Amino acid sequence: MAAIGGRKVRVMYGVNTIAGIGEFSMSGYVPDLLESTSFGDDVKAWVRAGIDDAGEISFSGNHDPDDVNGQSALNALKAVTSGLTNLYFYDQYGAGVNGITYTFWRVGSGGDIKLMKFNAITMTKNALGAVSFSGKVSGAAMERVV
Repeated sequence: MAAIGGRKVRVMYGVNTIAGIGEFSMSGYVPDLLESTSFGDDVKAWVRAGIDDAGEISFSGNHDPDDVNGQSALNALKAVTSGLTNLYFYDQYGAGVNGITYTFWRVGSGGDIKLMKFNAITMTKNALGAVSFSGKVSGAAMERVV
């Protein structure tokens, strides 16, 4: 079993690394299930409804207002209604596990990520400013590219 540490993780918007980002998470793919239990059954039964939820993605880290190709570029998309197909979430960037140098997650073909949280900034007096973003995965599941 291979273990992957977070030291080589990064989030990229197109070809640009989003500065300061230190964490990303995916809520996961959730199939839509409907109860199909009948009278007299002792245990609930479920069936797939066929309309699944591809989940949400979020990423956060240190606020960098000078990151014009990353944080500022994403914040400028607030009025854009189309989704993104060029957000990449690397779990290995550079020296990887078992000789694999780069692996990342992206939305699958035909899908996109609709950003739904921009410019979520937190400032405290004894820490670096923090920023977070989140988006809804739409039309296709996230896929891992090795």
